[in-house]
Amino acid sequence: MSEESQMDTLAYSSRMLSWAPLGKLLLVIVVLVVNILTRSMVVPIITLAIGLILMAYSTNFKIPLFIGLAIAEGILILVIGAGLISVTGSDSSPVIWETNILWFKIHMTVDSFNTAWNVFLRSIAGITVMISFATSTPIPHLSQALRQLHMPREVCELIVLIYRYGFLLLERMESMWNAAHCRMGFNGFTNKIKTAAAIAVGIFTSSSNLADKAQIALSCRNYQGVFPVYNAPPKVGVKWVVLVIAIGVIIYYIGINTLGVVNMAEIFFGKDVVG
Repeated sequence: MSEESQMDTLAYSSRMLSWAPLGKLLLVIVVLVVNILTRSMVVPIITLAIGLILMAYSTNFKIPLFIGLAIAEGILILVIGAGLISVTGSDSSPVIWETNILWFKIHMTVDSFNTAWNVFLRSIAGITVMISFATSTPIPHLSQALRQLHMPREVCELIVLIYRYGFLLLERMESMWNAAHCRMGFNGFTNKIKTAAAIAVGIFTSSSNLADKAQIALSCRNYQGVFPVYNAPPKVGVKWVVLVIAIGVIIYYIGINTLGVVNMAEIFFGKDVVG
């Protein structure tokens, strides 16, 4: 099954499919904005809990393999970034660990350690919330829902076309990658660089030809510039707006009243180190 089919199957089988797409999008935006605006570490934890609950309710944590690999790669980047933040503290905060490794100076302080955890938790929480939205909202439903915001029809249809066309390019890249691998194109570091560059150039040059073929296929299927959706998604109403705003206000209120409650440096190293 292709990546596109996996995403569509997952979205159409989600328990959150009957929720208004704009309502889910508004919820994600509000939660992410509040997550960024507040400095309390309690808010990212609450946001992470919301994202995990939504993912569990929507798909029981079932995600396609390529999405899982992308998440794993993102988490690895976050771990490296948070690690760098934690060891580049200033002298204005109590020192937890200070040493020199080769030509790098390690200077971990209480503030830098807490900041690193705050960034990491915020990012992970944002990923879970966005994944819960992506795995429960088919692109045609989102395109139809955007018309409620009086977005031009051409823009809504372009969203669907770009989504479909992107997976076509991905399938073409996988075919070229497998063909190069079968011909020992990745044998050695130099060959890997040359083969990867050749695949990138090939994808770029073949995208125009692929677009022409896609247009012919659409014309053969009587495409008139509109992707019909026979089971239209529900529209967002006042109840959705009130509920989302209430959730945002509650989380923000919790954030401004729990500043400093969670101290990761104290949890990991004790009160003596934090001082």
